[in-house]
Amino acid sequence: MIHSFLGWEQEFFVIKAEHYRARPDLVNCGRTLIGALPARNQQADLNYFAPVPTSVSTLLFNVQAKMLSLGVPMAVLHNEVAPAQHEMSPIYCQATFSSDNNVLFMEVCNVEAEKLGL
Repeated sequence: MIHSFLGWEQEFFVIKAEHYRARPDLVNCGRTLIGALPARNQQADLNYFAPVPTSVSTLLFNVQAKMLSLGVPMAVLHNEVAPAQHEMSPIYCQATFSSDNNVLFMEVCNVEAEKLGL
């Protein structure tokens, strides 16, 4: 019998709920459809190495604790390159479990973010 293993990386943006509600594109599509081009030289990795904002750090640790209580150990959490972009990743597991864990993660992350006004 062959078992395939998978480890997803969930990258996401975290913004305040009030800013989200003020953007019709985010509310209706869940994506940015309008906006300005990035500032010049924003392609640098300054956000990647910056400290995680306190509100986001609280969110990530709450999600990590909740996922662990549900049997899904999250191995990685950090900033990503774009401003307000972050990542969480679990420990690799069988692909069928991993895909379910990804859906569970998205639900847990949304619930925990709402509690924090994000």
